[in-house]
Amino acid sequence: MIPNQEKIYSFEETKMFSDHLEKHSKNGQLKLIEKIISFLSEIEKDPKKGTGKPEALKGYGERDVWSRRINDKHRLVYEIFAEMKIVKLLAAYGHYAEKKDKNKAF
Repeated sequence: MIPNQEKIYSFEETKMFSDHLEKHSKNGQLKLIEKIISFLSEIEKDPKKGTGKPEALKGYGERDVWSRRINDKHRLVYEIFAEMKIVKLLAAYGHYAEKKDKNKAF
């Protein structure tokens, strides 16, 4: 029997992330919100592994910014602060490639 992994990372939400969740909710995207919640339960244990094709994003300098595919249109984007065991939730609406200035987008 494999023991359950305990929560290792805690979350910080940006206003942008909260606004994105609200937007999905207003649009009736409940399955999409459920998928995000599922991702979060994986991320709190290991932010670099799991479903949604976790991918380190380039172009953020020293920042450890990752994304997971929610669906074809939307990505969950987050930044990992490994030394503090914190994951900052940056965005959950749209696709990071749509952002023109990555450093200012989050």
